[in-house]
Amino acid sequence: MTASALVVVAVAGCSDDKSSSSAATSTVASTANPVTATPDPSDIAEPEGGMRITLGENEKVVIPADAVMDIKVPAEWGPASSSLRCTVTDGTGRNEDLRSSDVKKQESFDGKDWMTIWTFSSPPAADVTVGCKDPDSKITATDIDYIRVVPRGLSPH
Repeated sequence: MTASALVVVAVAGCSDDKSSSSAATSTVASTANPVTATPDPSDIAEPEGGMRITLGENEKVVIPADAVMDIKVPAEWGPASSSLRCTVTDGTGRNEDLRSSDVKKQESFDGKDWMTIWTFSSPPAADVTVGCKDPDSKITATDIDYIRVVPRGLSPH
């Protein structure tokens, strides 16, 4: 009986301790509303299996089988996107050929219009490094500061 009386006193003593309950409340409050950092564009998965690369940076891209890769920019960049300098380099440091057409294919993705400015191809499963720079600073302030590198399936022959 003496042991159960001590347990009751110990439990009652904990419930009257204001510092314990306020510490528990502040811990709960801080975990209930976590601070989330803005993800790096390259960490965001593209639904089509591509990736986002911040303008001015280079990232490795794995080439899927039976696909060419499109480099897309926001359509809102308009004519300023023609000043971009993009490079695609294979694992040996050799530059891949970038192909462009006069007609810039546009599509809507994630509520924004995007246009293809370059297309390239590499052997399947090859690691290439892709990056685009704006050396003349023609891209004005916009809420999008990255390019998208997206695979596009080849037509059956």
